[in-house]
Amino acid sequence: MKDDKTPQSNSPFRRDITFEELNQIINGKKVDEVFDERHNDALSPESTTSESTKPIVANNPNVKMHKNGVATFKVHEVPDTVTSNLTTPLTKQQVTEKAVEKSAEVAPVQSAVTYEEKITPPVESEKDAKSRMLRGSAWMTIGSLASRLLGALYIIPWIAMIGNVYYNLANSLFSQGYQIYSVALLIATAGLPNVLARLVAEYSASRQYEAIRHIFRQALNLGAILGIVAGAILYLSAGLLSQGDPNVVRVIRALSAAVVIIPILSMLRGYVQGFEFMGLSAWSQFIEQLVRVVYMLAMTYWIMVGHHGDWIDATVQSTFAAFWGALAGIVILLFGILRRRRFFNEKRRQGVSVKKFDARAILIRMARQSVPVIFAGSAISLIQVFDQYTFFRIIRAFTDVSSGVMQAMYAQFAFNSNKLVMLVVSLAVGMSETALPMISRAREIGDRENIGHQIQFAFKLLAFVMVPAVLGMVAVARPLYILFYQTNDVTNGTLILQFASYSAIFLSLYMVVLAIYQGLGRLGYTVRLLVLIFILKFVLQIPLTIWLQGMGPLLATTIAFMVGMIIAIYHLSTLYHIDWSSFNATFMVILFWSLIMYAVVTPITYTLGLFVPDTKSAQLLLLVIAGAIGTSIYGITILKTHVGEEILGARAVKLAHKLHLKK
Repeated sequence: MKDDKTPQSNSPFRRDITFEELNQIINGKKVDEVFDERHNDALSPESTTSESTKPIVANNPNVKMHKNGVATFKVHEVPDTVTSNLTTPLTKQQVTEKAVEKSAEVAPVQSAVTYEEKITPPVESEKDAKSRMLRGSAWMTIGSLASRLLGALYIIPWIAMIGNVYYNLANSLFSQGYQIYSVALLIATAGLPNVLARLVAEYSASRQYEAIRHIFRQALNLGAILGIVAGAILYLSAGLLSQGDPNVVRVIRALSAAVVIIPILSMLRGYVQGFEFMGLSAWSQFIEQLVRVVYMLAMTYWIMVGHHGDWIDATVQSTFAAFWGALAGIVILLFGILRRRRFFNEKRRQGVSVKKFDARAILIRMARQSVPVIFAGSAISLIQVFDQYTFFRIIRAFTDVSSGVMQAMYAQFAFNSNKLVMLVVSLAVGMSETALPMISRAREIGDRENIGHQIQFAFKLLAFVMVPAVLGMVAVARPLYILFYQTNDVTNGTLILQFASYSAIFLSLYMVVLAIYQGLGRLGYTVRLLVLIFILKFVLQIPLTIWLQGMGPLLATTIAFMVGMIIAIYHLSTLYHIDWSSFNATFMVILFWSLIMYAVVTPITYTLGLFVPDTKSAQLLLLVIAGAIGTSIYGITILKTHVGEEILGARAVKLAHKLHLKK
């Protein structure tokens, strides 16, 4: 069918038409009339101008204006009666895209134009979720483990410079200051980094990137204020917190400088973790610890070897190193964010416009959510401070142990073993920091099945890493203790380290469970859980400390966290469907081969220990041999079973084929 006004080669559907003209044609108006009106309007510039700038929403029954300022229109699919035989009819998607482009030109007053269908974030598959969690956990675990390893390895040269006479006293002084510092730091950050990571993940899932920018700015401002206030309070109250020890006063005041700037560092980490830049966060952790250790060892050498002070001065400067490490971490994160500015700018351009954003309301929400995060997130540190303030009093009141022996016992369980056990716990910290934003994103999307799968995979990943790590540390506890510390208390030190390693399972489980509950937005439950743990710890502390002395606080902590985790996991299984049969099958394979590894490595370590001297170099060689044997046993057997592929995915299959472990 030909158009009388226009040759067939210039069919009106091959010419540019406006949104209004398209609507008129779709609603039954003749094409000739539409183009006649256009011709007449072209003769009048004023008329053309007024029409072109007229909002498309006005008096149009097919256009719907939403509360957020977004205009949508309905498209009716009708047959093309003009060029039906010569051209392909416009599809609904093509018509809609064309109209969207034109409406954005005609109506600049609107913030965005969308389809009638609601835009929802894409629901990722279980495989993608596992891959992202594994990748993020790998980065965070590597960063956390590397920084913890540096924080443990410095002990070897540090103790050598401090000397055998003072190393236990220095460890005890260092630990007493750091326990208080850890709690002050948690209060200074107010749990906001985790809240910020969760909010960034939630708003990112709904593409509200402009809101994220506002939240980030407010979080930085709040972090700066909290840091200054907390640092000042810690400095001024050092005398009260020291229990009358002037050396502890100096250590606390040295640490107060770090408290001022670490909240800003934590906010930056929460921001990048919310976007799942786990590599950047891990790198900043490593650089922070590296700078801290370098400054610590350099100042200790200058003071002790260069004879510019005593062991107290060296300990004070070693704690002040936290300030320089935090400053280096901030620089790395700012540089990383600056390098990714194109990514952030592109996200803001693609995001949904925010018509009204109440920054104060978000701050109130963040503060309200951060209160339970403070208490729940500081559980381990609060327990350690509780040990510090109760252990000495219980021992003095109920035993006749001398002050020197009491300091040595405290150093063994609160510093020596704790320093090494936290290497294992750091693995769980990396996993928890990855799990939190991912579960928050799944919750924002509303995919309950995906949430259940992610919770199950988080537990599998925790078991995959923690069970062999704990049993491996128990197997090599003696050479490990001698390598880092001294031989004069190796028997008690080894026993405490072995038991503390078992307690690390429940501490690590707490970190992951806490992250899951925070990601699900159930912050109130985490506070109730912490209260229960504290009640159990308080009840058990006195009788177990009287009975077992240095081992008592560790046993009380282990029982308290174990009971709390049983209750928390049971409650979690009532909220979401978790396939425990699948988890149990995987866990039994992991436990079986971990026990085989332990059964092989333990006698090898004991036998070789009979023939090598108790020197650090000999014990290091023993550790390398035992570690290589244990890693080979666990690694090969896991790759040959289904667990390797289930946890590590295609990477495990590829590695197994390369090693000729699978056909």
